[in-house]
Amino acid sequence: LRPYQLDAIKSIQQSASEGNNRFLFEMATGTGKTMISAAVIKLFLRTGNAKRVLFLVDRLELEDQAYKAFKEYLKNDYQCVIFKENRDDWMKAEIVVTTIQSLMVNDKYKQMFSPTDFDLVISDESHRSISGNSRAVFEYFLGYKLGLTATPKRTTNTDTYKYFGDPVFIYSLKEGIKD
Repeated sequence: LRPYQLDAIKSIQQSASEGNNRFLFEMATGTGKTMISAAVIKLFLRTGNAKRVLFLVDRLELEDQAYKAFKEYLKNDYQCVIFKENRDDWMKAEIVVTTIQSLMVNDKYKQMFSPTDFDLVISDESHRSISGNSRAVFEYFLGYKLGLTATPKRTTNTDTYKYFGDPVFIYSLKEGIKD
């Protein structure tokens, strides 16, 4: 991990130690949110703060990208599955990747999952997953919540600060140029 990515990990550890269970990473596109997510997942699973993680995305391309990244980064330690391809045996994996739309169809998230099935829920592009009907899926699950976004405040989306609180970590393109 790069130094700023390690800082992101330290920021979530600090926030959790202060008793928080909602975290927001505001990071520019291309700065490694998926890589940092893999490190956060490993941290939570290794420390016993999570037994199973749900990684929510809003597009199939992001689902495939996250799955491949997690398989590469975490293959020696944890099993990762795409929910749609493993509906009957998703419980064998520590990491479940899915589109939020897959869980919303016919309220599948309520039918197939208990609120305690995931101890950490990570929402990629969280500015979209906490708006409209999608928020019900995200809220259904108990435990820690991590939002990832490059655009937390847009007039067309819900204000992610109101939902998560202030970001525990911010990394902009300007900061990337300095590094």
